[in-house]
Amino acid sequence: MEKEPVGKICAEDAVHYQDLARQYAKKMINPMLEGEFSDGDLSRLPDILKTAFEIGIATTPDESLAGCQYGIWGGALGETGLAPSLLLLSMIAETCGGVAMCLHAQGVATNLILQAKNKLPFVPVRAAVCFQEGFCPPFSGTIMSPDKDVPAKIATIAEKKNDQYVINGSKSFVYSMDSMDACVVFARVTNQWGCFLVDAKEKGIEKKDVGVRTGLRACCVDHLEFHDVKVPLTARMDDGNARNLVMRTMSLNWAGMAAIAVGIAKGASAAARKYAGERYQGGTQLNEHPAVKMLIAGAEASTAAAEAALFHLQGDDLISLNHLKKTAAVKLSVMELCSRAVTDCLQAFGGYGYMEDYGMEKRLRDVTVLKSASGSSTYLKQFVFDVAKEGAL
Repeated sequence: MEKEPVGKICAEDAVHYQDLARQYAKKMINPMLEGEFSDGDLSRLPDILKTAFEIGIATTPDESLAGCQYGIWGGALGETGLAPSLLLLSMIAETCGGVAMCLHAQGVATNLILQAKNKLPFVPVRAAVCFQEGFCPPFSGTIMSPDKDVPAKIATIAEKKNDQYVINGSKSFVYSMDSMDACVVFARVTNQWGCFLVDAKEKGIEKKDVGVRTGLRACCVDHLEFHDVKVPLTARMDDGNARNLVMRTMSLNWAGMAAIAVGIAKGASAAARKYAGERYQGGTQLNEHPAVKMLIAGAEASTAAAEAALFHLQGDDLISLNHLKKTAAVKLSVMELCSRAVTDCLQAFGGYGYMEDYGMEKRLRDVTVLKSASGSSTYLKQFVFDVAKEGAL
């Protein structure tokens, strides 16, 4: 029987992406998780990410490196669709959601840089998107106009002064790989959106500690403040209004996080089945107990529904509010389903599920962070409602 295509790629290509990610996770990420570490031996992370660049999974704007076009959220996105990146992120997240989040954050920043309308002053290797202010992304009205005070206008401002822009403001929850070279900074330029490529070592950039973190600890996250940060005119990445880049950022961010959640849930189901097939309770193998069967089967059903919703996100229209509404709805539903699946799988372990030894509490922590990252369920519900209320845009 002929295999069904996945988005814009054929089934054989989909298998190739999954095999690439599976082998990468087996060779590079699994050793990190061995031993007594709550989130793995993070001292191995530099080598793990270095290998991701070498084999083309990690995307970079540097065209001399393998992943520029076909890595996660690479330049060939319009050609291949979302499916390859979703498959790679999901497969890697089955082993470690934090590593997948590193690759996702790097890919989103790279994709934006590759959309730049100007010849940029430098080409970074590692970059991060500085977008969110406070605890949630902009609401629909603010997306259309960054100076609209509904519920809060964008506070980060870029002022044009002679032959440069001066940026002041702050950004929250900036996810990135370690040792990032550049920041992709969204700011208000008068009454329009602006997007700028800023050297991470530029004078006036200050990092703030985010405090104790629950999950996804393999991925760096910072609050950044910008104090009179000066950049050349060529650092502006848009053509006068970066609204399309705003929508692209939010769409890719939500889709990628949903893919990571699906991977975490699939990893949890596989771990629960393995555990239930090896352990006994009351003289009977765990996978023969009706309660355990229902927990694992329920988790797998939730994960399958989440995966189906995720791969419903096809098409290349990343710059419309209607597509953004669809992506928000997918993140909302996928997070609920995957969170439930991970919780059910953890319960199959009994009290052992909460111990670090089995990795289930890490999966629960990681999916819990994803559920609130880049927009909580409350924010997403309001966003979906407001866009539908305003009609097609």
